[in-house]
Amino acid sequence: MEHRHEPPPAEALRAPGRRITRQRRLIWSTLVAEPDAHLSADEIAGRAGLDPSTVYRTLDLLVREGFVNRTDLGAGRAFYEPVQEHAHHHVVCERCGAVAHVHDDALGDLRARVERASGYALSASDVSFFGLCPSCRNSGASSR
Repeated sequence: MEHRHEPPPAEALRAPGRRITRQRRLIWSTLVAEPDAHLSADEIAGRAGLDPSTVYRTLDLLVREGFVNRTDLGAGRAFYEPVQEHAHHHVVCERCGAVAHVHDDALGDLRARVERASGYALSASDVSFFGLCPSCRNSGASSR
């Protein structure tokens, strides 16, 4: 099922008592330029031409305010993406690092089954799966 990812405009970041600074606007513009991309803080800093410490502080604020998701997709780094109106999960290639989105409908009743099996009440969080993308699977098969 195709899902369109359309993050809100920068003006949505405005809240009572909070300004939209030039830096926040640049960081937000960098994130929404590719709403399906998963960027590290260092990648955002490089693309926006900003000091990394400014980017880290702003990303922390945007995560706290619910505008940005912080996800661990391996490689020992956090990756950031704008919050979407629907939940999604990630499939990460262990060879090339490609990331694909998988939506709740593909997981079926997995959350309910895990809750029944564990007794835990799960929070609404994303799940990351790791494996080989189709391209790496095909190139691995041909090199054998």
